[in-house]
Amino acid sequence: MTPYGAVATIFAISGASFGTWASRIPTFKNQLDLEPAQLGTILSVLALASITSFPLAGRAMDLYGSARVSKYLAWSTLASLILTSFAPTPLFLTLSVAVLGASIGALDVVMNGWGAEVERGGVKSIISSLHAHWSLSAGIGGLVGLTAIKLSFSIEQHFLLVVSIMGGFAGLASRVAWAGSIVKESTPAFALPHQSLWLVGFLMFCAALTEGAVADWAAIFLQERLNLTEAMAVSGFVTFSLAMFTGRMLADNLVGQFGAIRVCWFGGLLATLGLCIVLFVPSLGVVLIGFLLVGFGLAPVFPLGCARAANDPFVTPGQGLAGVATLGYGGIMLGPAIVGFVTQQSGIFVGFSLLLLCTLYQVAFSSCLRR
Repeated sequence: MTPYGAVATIFAISGASFGTWASRIPTFKNQLDLEPAQLGTILSVLALASITSFPLAGRAMDLYGSARVSKYLAWSTLASLILTSFAPTPLFLTLSVAVLGASIGALDVVMNGWGAEVERGGVKSIISSLHAHWSLSAGIGGLVGLTAIKLSFSIEQHFLLVVSIMGGFAGLASRVAWAGSIVKESTPAFALPHQSLWLVGFLMFCAALTEGAVADWAAIFLQERLNLTEAMAVSGFVTFSLAMFTGRMLADNLVGQFGAIRVCWFGGLLATLGLCIVLFVPSLGVVLIGFLLVGFGLAPVFPLGCARAANDPFVTPGQGLAGVATLGYGGIMLGPAIVGFVTQQSGIFVGFSLLLLCTLYQVAFSSCLRR
């Protein structure tokens, strides 16, 4: 396996883990009889654990190298999935989700660092394609979850099967040697973007918040708005994830043709249109088209933000990535919690409507990607 193959595998493990978790959120909700506010609290714990892990992951990456830390965190993520699957009570689920959130959050930061190192050693951009592996794996994780639901697999059976398969790939990636850079001066204990990257950080925050909210709440939205079965409702998440993958596979070529700013701006328009369709058209087929547009529109934003941060003239690549990651990955974790609390107070329609503010920000501030 090549270094690119190894880091792509780590991205895939992260995406599949997230997709596996997201596909069974309705099952956890029904099995433990969770109220929207309880589910929102659990998701906020996941968010807090993830955000807390970002600077710690950056320090570990500086001290021990991105490749080494990525491999350890991949195993930690798989172990935390198994722990989560055996949650018998809301409290146990909350604690296990905290471990899952910390593992996934730290892995997301460190694997981007490894990807940036591999990219610098090559001749072309690979960041978007690495994120495409994440999106494809998240979609596959959702499809496996859909199949597991249809086959009446318990969460324990489902997660153990997934971890067994992903563990094999993690073992292959762990065997790849990579002499990455080690920095003696570590990153700060808490990382925020440099002033030149605040708008980029908020752009990533908005895109990631929308992505996280759609991933975790799409199935429940379809259940409540269209009265779908649990199995059918997962189709929204799967459609969205596959659109994210396709968009990221196309992003490098599109950016080469039209530039990062235009691609981001047009993506914001697509995502806004898609959300309007999801909110106002009560037909499953058309709503799935809406989720498709949202996925296409959001797809290029996070990779482009990472590339912009890694090439900022005022900070080192590591500092730039650590800063925007605090906002970007914070968004993907906070989005589901925010939608959960708003849903508890005003209903899921209002919760999803808030996401329009994020896609409109993408349209308005896409120019911040100018280098």
